[in-house]
Amino acid sequence: MMATMANSGGTIVPFTGQPEADRVPADMLLDGTRDLGEATYSWNIETDVMTWGLEATHIFGVREIGALSSGTAFATLVDQASPHSRHSEVFESERRDQGTGVSFSTRYLVNPAPGLRFWIEDTGRWFANEQGRPRLVHGVCRRVLAPTSEEIALVTKRHFDPTTGALTRADFCNALADTITTNAKDSRGIVVMMVAVDDLAQLNKTYGYHIGDEIIAAMVRRLRALIRRRDILGRYATNKIGIVLAPSLAEHMEFVATRLATAIRSTPIDTSAGPIPATVHIGGVAVPRDAKTAIEALHACEEALNDAKDRTDSPFIAYSSDPEIRTQRVSNRESTDAVLTALNDRRIELAYQPIVRSGSGEVALYESLVRMTTPEGELMGAGAIVPVAERLGFLHLIDHRVMELALETLRNRHDVQLTVNVGVDTALHPDWMAAFRAHLSIDTTVAQRLVVEITETSLIEDVKAAQRLIETIKDCGARVAIDDFGAGHTSFRNMRLLPIDILKIDGTFIKNLARSEDDRFFVQTLLQLARHLQIETVAEWVQDEETANLLTAWRVEYLQGDFVGVARKHLPAPVTARRAIA
Repeated sequence: MMATMANSGGTIVPFTGQPEADRVPADMLLDGTRDLGEATYSWNIETDVMTWGLEATHIFGVREIGALSSGTAFATLVDQASPHSRHSEVFESERRDQGTGVSFSTRYLVNPAPGLRFWIEDTGRWFANEQGRPRLVHGVCRRVLAPTSEEIALVTKRHFDPTTGALTRADFCNALADTITTNAKDSRGIVVMMVAVDDLAQLNKTYGYHIGDEIIAAMVRRLRALIRRRDILGRYATNKIGIVLAPSLAEHMEFVATRLATAIRSTPIDTSAGPIPATVHIGGVAVPRDAKTAIEALHACEEALNDAKDRTDSPFIAYSSDPEIRTQRVSNRESTDAVLTALNDRRIELAYQPIVRSGSGEVALYESLVRMTTPEGELMGAGAIVPVAERLGFLHLIDHRVMELALETLRNRHDVQLTVNVGVDTALHPDWMAAFRAHLSIDTTVAQRLVVEITETSLIEDVKAAQRLIETIKDCGARVAIDDFGAGHTSFRNMRLLPIDILKIDGTFIKNLARSEDDRFFVQTLLQLARHLQIETVAEWVQDEETANLLTAWRVEYLQGDFVGVARKHLPAPVTARRAIA
């Protein structure tokens, strides 16, 4: 019997029936020479969910079962140097399932944490669906206690990124872990840095990806020329180069980083497209003063790098263990955990604010507003969720969930029209558009009752990309609105260039409308142009009767705000249902 089960949310939940005394001690996690037993698993390829026996975390040296909970997650543990994997054994097999499954046995190298690499023996059987493609795998994994000489040689061999000649990410991480261990007794310590190319996405877009690669390769050559031969360089990410200076004093870190950044910035980089200027930002950390392990050092460098990108006076920031900064980081982690836990627990919900026709006051549609219920039952609004998600980089997860909930509402309520907000960065990602189309395919009438709202200030950064996005959404059958219109400095130009259906006037121009002559002039001018372009308008933040009357007289199509209707957790019952009750 499998020792785990998947709950409705796809989370892997270990059974707790095994006595504590039978569990493998934590100190055996990094010891590849002890027999840690075996872990059975089942992989549903069609849902990508993996279920595991209780010993799986011990065998693979991971703290959380989530690292093994899907085929996609598990694949990230397989070392890129490994010549084999379970995936290749199953999907590249020339054998066919004759009804009893296809057996396989393979060994592959895994790298679950910096400095931790070992071989796994994986034996099992896969089963095909009606089309003959693999759909299910059952198997058993064991650590290999006696690797062959070829396998040992592969583990110790370093691998290099072909574009830059720097170590690959995995080998850089492993080299960092080895360096921390070998320099543990050196009083000077070591310094770890993360160097990021500024605006690489824009460089790729302007000159082409091959030119972006040329810039990164040239940058690595410049960095290599400025550090010692024994120091380590690795391509940590597409636009990030990791550096390990060992040994090195912490007080020398800023001088070295500034020297590196100046070397990149001072002379344009020669490429096949001609000389191109490039700049970098750098984050660094002193080990073991401010970080003890490779993982801690890498996380610290990432945090420092993020802070450095917000600086205009210096290209470098060192990670700080200052109590106030640490408190802020803890607060960020807590905020992230709170929102992500709410997502996993299905506590992200919608509230619905009516948007009414200005002449009749009849509800035309509702705006879907995000809400979060805390474990204590407190309901939190968008102001407590969206800024945190945007600042900490997971707004796309909120956008995906809000869209799912809005489309679910539309499928259940054919008498309702909704608007839903989505960030441009989210909507431009292929994953969002693929999910959007998939949801709409469930019920083709949903798109006709949906308006996708996109904030104007984010659209103006790339008008051509915004045009393509809007056209793609409209091709799916939905309408598109620009939210907070007027906040951008090119508002009227965008109004003409973007193929939008609805324009939502930024509430800052509406809230003082009765008292501000400038706001009245701006709104009236905007409305005249919108009518000329046959674009419907919504006035946001309508707070009083005088403002509502002015807007109605100026022929704004729709009004929204607390004066005409506050946001509520539930939609009103359908008209037919209300009549039946009456």
